[in-house]
Amino acid sequence: MPELVYQKQYWTDSYIQWSPLGTHLATVHRQGAQVWGGDDKFVRLMRFAHPQVKLIDFSPGEKYLITYSSQEPSNPRDTHRVVLNIFDVRTGKVMRDFKGSADDFTTGGNMGVSGVSWPIFRWGGGRDDKYFARLGKNVISVYETDTFSLIDKKSLKVENVVDFSWSPTDPIISLFVPELGGGNQPARVSLVQIPGKEEIRQKNLFSVSDCKMYWQNNGEYLAVQVDRYTKTKKSIYTGFELFRIKERDIPIEVFELENKNDKIIAFAWEPKGHRFAVIHGDGPKPDISFYTMKAVNNNVSRVSKLTTLKGKQANALFWSPAGRFIVLAGLKGFNGQLEFFNVDDLETMATGEHFMATDIMWDPTGRFLATAVTSVHEMENGFQIWSFNGKLIYKISKDHFYQFQWRPRPPSLLTPEKEEDISKNLKRYSKKYEQEDLDVSNQVGELERKRRTQLQEEWQGWVAKWKQLHEEERAYRMELRGGEESDKEEEAEYKEIEAEELVDVTEEIVAFDLDQE
Repeated sequence: MPELVYQKQYWTDSYIQWSPLGTHLATVHRQGAQVWGGDDKFVRLMRFAHPQVKLIDFSPGEKYLITYSSQEPSNPRDTHRVVLNIFDVRTGKVMRDFKGSADDFTTGGNMGVSGVSWPIFRWGGGRDDKYFARLGKNVISVYETDTFSLIDKKSLKVENVVDFSWSPTDPIISLFVPELGGGNQPARVSLVQIPGKEEIRQKNLFSVSDCKMYWQNNGEYLAVQVDRYTKTKKSIYTGFELFRIKERDIPIEVFELENKNDKIIAFAWEPKGHRFAVIHGDGPKPDISFYTMKAVNNNVSRVSKLTTLKGKQANALFWSPAGRFIVLAGLKGFNGQLEFFNVDDLETMATGEHFMATDIMWDPTGRFLATAVTSVHEMENGFQIWSFNGKLIYKISKDHFYQFQWRPRPPSLLTPEKEEDISKNLKRYSKKYEQEDLDVSNQVGELERKRRTQLQEEWQGWVAKWKQLHEEERAYRMELRGGEESDKEEEAEYKEIEAEELVDVTEEIVAFDLDQE
């Protein structure tokens, strides 16, 4: 069972949020936000005044906190009034604020509070917190944190741009522009280097219905999922454009499923790895396929298929942060079906179920998985903790359960090269730790031996004490028995006496009526 580290009543008015590296815990209140820190005794580190704050967002390196509020207009025909503040987390100082109507902040993205996409500002890749950007009409406004103003004092003009995203590790923006002029001007995906705003790669796309961009978390690959119209424009099929970001000239590969008419339900990159998974199909039980970006068995194509799992009750993919393991989850209509799959061995480790599960979250180490039913549902609220290989460790029920979050861990102090070296030479390193484990085991064994010896000595001392008392009272016992040595039972005399005993006598009385014949 989990050990309670710290708790505090009335700690937040709405929700909590960990900073990306786990240094701070942010709470949201009517007067603004607060951040707390510490190993296990959380103390308030800073307050950020922003009345009626609704949303918050940390920069990747935890240097800045963005807060958001919206106020209903007095005239129903007007839109909400939006206020955004960017705070320095350490000093609490407002570095820049943005104010305007909700219409000014609604271009692109996933709609959130009052129709505003969140996060409005998206931070550049890496932990240096140098750049942040937001989508506008025909522009992407990129700001630098040295001055908190636009780079070169002007926005990046991109006609009809509808979406963009940052590389998780580098100052590179990927952006999507749909077709213009009824198809006369093709859609395109472009990669733009910041701060120079130089276009370093572009791919034109035709007959495009929709487009989604998925970055691998090491910034090595970008997958662009492209939904295209057929020639008759009566149906849609899906393909992928796979960008190899770290290779020379950024080569692009066109990738399609064996049945390109399959509907794509989910796509997910393996963290820190070269594989990806796709849920696809049109039936109630779709298929799940795994691919690698590396050539297998001298395959001409550098994208190779590993396996396809047929007919799974799954509609969501959750890779372990350490890679290798993935949970194939069936949420919503599938009522919380779980399958723990080992992608190295291409085998299922375990299956399980968390009925009505709404959220699934790996812990940062990849050792544990949490599944939760939040108060979105009125029943079954609570959470369960599983091992990485699908063993249910424990479950806790809590009415009105609102939120579950793992505390992020700071990045490893080892370089990627050192981690790879350790992985390759694990047996050599493990000998050292095996010896340490043996030493600890021997130490524990020695402690147990000492504990048993101590118990035996205590028992023998107790027995000796009572023997001594028994001996001291010997004369008194003999006096009570008229000089008899009662302790010497073997010298006692025994006589056998025979006695007759009447056990039972039964008498029978019979009566007759002489008047009757």
